[in-house]
Amino acid sequence: MTNSATSTDRRDADARASFHPWHFFLLLSMAGATAAVMVSRETHPAALLLLSAAVICSGLVAIALTRAVSGFFNRTPTPALPTTARQKLEREKFLLLRSLKELEFDRAMGKVSEADYSDISQRLRARAIVLMQDIDRAADDPVPPVRTASRAAACAKCGTVNDRDARFCKNCGSALQSAAGAAR
Repeated sequence: MTNSATSTDRRDADARASFHPWHFFLLLSMAGATAAVMVSRETHPAALLLLSAAVICSGLVAIALTRAVSGFFNRTPTPALPTTARQKLEREKFLLLRSLKELEFDRAMGKVSEADYSDISQRLRARAIVLMQDIDRAADDPVPPVRTASRAAACAKCGTVNDRDARFCKNCGSALQSAAGAAR
C-alpha cells in the first residue's frame, strides 16, 4: 500500500537518478575521444592515448564549468547562521562598549576634541542604554549572555584600572603587563 509520502519519496529518488548535465558532458567527451581515435589513422598508440585523454579532460573541464556557472543561477537561498535576537543585541552591546572605550582612549591621547567627545559619547551611551533595556526585555530567551572583558589590569605608571584584554593603558598609553603576557 502506498501513500502520498512514499510516492513523493519515489519521485524524489527518480529525480535524483535522472539524467544530469554532467552525464551529457561525460558521454560527449567519450564519444569525442572515440571519434578522434577513429579519424587519426596511422598514429602512434601513445599519441592516440594522449589525444583521448585530452578530449576526455576537456569534457571534465566542461563539467566543472557547468557546475560553477549553475551556482549563479541556483534559486535556493543559502541558510543563514542561526542567531537569536538576544545574541544579536549582546554582540551589538559588546561592540558599542568597545567603541566607547576606544573613544575615551582617543580623548585621553588628545586625538579627539572635548566637543566631539561629548557629542559622540552622548550618542553611544544613549544607544547602550536602549540596548541594555532591549536585552532585559529579551530575558525570556535562554541563550547565555556574551561575556565582556572584566576590569583587571592596573597600570603600573598611573594606577588606572584597564580591561583584561587591554595592551595599553587607556589613561597614559603605556604598555601594560598582563598575566597572559607575563606567562609567555
